[in-house]
Amino acid sequence: MNRTEAESKLAQWFNISRFYDEQWEAIEKLLRGERILMIQRTGFGKSLVYQFAGMALPGTTVIFSPLI
Repeated sequence: MNRTEAESKLAQWFNISRFYDEQWEAIEKLLRGERILMIQRTGFGKSLVYQFAGMALPGTTVIFSPLI
């Protein structure tokens, strides 16, 4: 899935028009099957990264978050 296709899904699923560049960089890695460790500032949109990837990828998504 390229960024244009992903942002189309983003609009459909979350009613948000585009990713921040840093969000897309993380999502792109996840969609390629890479594992990531993402540590970002408050307000970056971390939740959207894992929620989008969880919906876009088959199977189960496991997230470790200190906020949960």
